[in-house]
Amino acid sequence: NADKDRTKQYQTETKRMSLQKTFNNECDFLRSLHMTSHVSGFTNFNTPRIAQLSQRSNQFNLRTTRYTEEDIEAFAKNENIIDLSFTLEDKFGDSGLVAVVIMKPIDKKTVFVDTWFMSCRVLKRGMENFTLNVMVEKVIANGYEKIIGEYIPTAKNKLVENHYQQLGFQPLADEKNKYVLNVKTYTPLECYITNK
Repeated sequence: NADKDRTKQYQTETKRMSLQKTFNNECDFLRSLHMTSHVSGFTNFNTPRIAQLSQRSNQFNLRTTRYTEEDIEAFAKNENIIDLSFTLEDKFGDSGLVAVVIMKPIDKKTVFVDTWFMSCRVLKRGMENFTLNVMVEKVIANGYEKIIGEYIPTAKNKLVENHYQQLGFQPLADEKNKYVLNVKTYTPLECYITNK
């Protein structure tokens, strides 16, 4: 039941917030949550949820491209596409699937972030940093050197307007709202989430 789930989420969030007040610095608080993420490609199991989030995510959604289950299945089968899904769990509970990334090759050295959306429920826990660290690992493992990201403004996604700059991407000189990251010189970003 969705309402029951929502109530439980609010209760869990209240516990997190009261714990946070007992810490002087954010890093210690985040460390104390013992967060883990399960990273996987798109599977039969997570495809329906990925499609559902793709249809619904508005605020933390860089390009707000909507995909159906059929689209997600096609990406999963396409070897050229880097498809990533992320769950998040901490000592208070499991948030389930919270982030999705789809990267498509532009050329032999460059991939383009077609899709990056995240559940707003997990903001301020370092999930963006964790996600990018994993993205860079995958990109390097696949022999690419650069990631290009794009922000397409909508009425609802102002929250991520500076997302790429905050993560260390550089603006692309000739293209508005596009940013590039050289993975060869990338230093993993600090985060307190363990890949499980």
